[in-house]
Amino acid sequence: MGTDVSLQADPGVAGPATGWLPRDAAWSDSRPAILLMGDSLDRGGTEGQFVEIATRLDRSKWNVHVSCLRAEGPLRARLEQAGVRAWSCGRGSLKSPSVLAAIWELARSLRRSRIRLVHSFDFYSNILGVLAARLARVPAVIASQRDLGDLRRWPDRRVHSIMLRLADRVLVNSQAVADRLTAHRALARRIVLVPNGVDLVRFSPPAGPTGGRSGGVTVGTLANLRAEKGLADFVEAAALVRERCPDVRFVVWGEGPQRPHLERLVAERGVGGAVELRGSTAEPEVELRKLDIFVLPSLSEACSNGLLEAMATGLPVVTTNVGGNASLVEDEVTGLLVPPGDSRSIAEAIVRLIQRPAFAAELAARGRDRLQATFGMDRMVARVEALYDGTLAGSGG
Repeated sequence: MGTDVSLQADPGVAGPATGWLPRDAAWSDSRPAILLMGDSLDRGGTEGQFVEIATRLDRSKWNVHVSCLRAEGPLRARLEQAGVRAWSCGRGSLKSPSVLAAIWELARSLRRSRIRLVHSFDFYSNILGVLAARLARVPAVIASQRDLGDLRRWPDRRVHSIMLRLADRVLVNSQAVADRLTAHRALARRIVLVPNGVDLVRFSPPAGPTGGRSGGVTVGTLANLRAEKGLADFVEAAALVRERCPDVRFVVWGEGPQRPHLERLVAERGVGGAVELRGSTAEPEVELRKLDIFVLPSLSEACSNGLLEAMATGLPVVTTNVGGNASLVEDEVTGLLVPPGDSRSIAEAIVRLIQRPAFAAELAARGRDRLQATFGMDRMVARVEALYDGTLAGSGG
């Protein structure tokens, strides 16, 4: 089983072999000690939700510990600003025998720190976290599936399914993911749906009639540059829109392995002056306020943070009818849904919003209203804490 995550111990912090807390502190604290585990602190949807939960849990109620297989990346600063320290717990590749040592060391630390609940967030952290928690006899174990799983190889899906069955609960972030997992009877009773949350203060509409916009129409997207994000369709749609609306500009924020392919496609379609690949941004809330229309052309999606953030910013959205997108966007009510892989339909939807600005504004307003009622970050964290309470109560821990 391969991995694209470097599971190297962090030289700057104590690893799990030494424990995260002094023994006396761990034994004297009356709050339940819980461990949140992620794969890394790079920018990404799962990583962002991981950091939000880690920093927003009620510290008067929970003794929170945070660990990643590789506790490095741009989001580490967010944790540190909130006074949360992340520890690396990886050793080499999951294909290496050293992973057994990592599981054993993590289990020893779980026992030392008297961890009562482990919540792992991603594929690799599920493997390491669930196995170590069971080895350490942690009372409550929560795994997560935050994607549809259709992009993984069959052996990886099989291993992940076993890890999910070893957990007490499996958190999923969309009904589409839940539907995939309920096909496995052994998993059905473990599934708990907690949709992603969005910070409605950070992501809010721009002030004034034009906000941060500089004139003209700008269409944009925010996504990692991976094949499943469908960004080739975004570029193709941009070329089609420009045939009818030649002044429209297009921007993409994000980085990833598809950049060379997208750069070639932009050049081949002759839209180099109109389509910008701007790279990663640390301030998506600022960039989103400069847009007029947001497009998410994904080929596979569970619960898109970019889509949530765009709707919270008050943008009209066009997105593909895949996975959890339809749970966020009601077609013709809070946005427009189009078939996946169909650049022409994407282009038609964009042109429609450009030509009908009042309709676009209505979609945007209803979309934000729906987010405020259902997808606020506080609501999401409250659901997670309720899951922790219920899982601990059910375990007797």
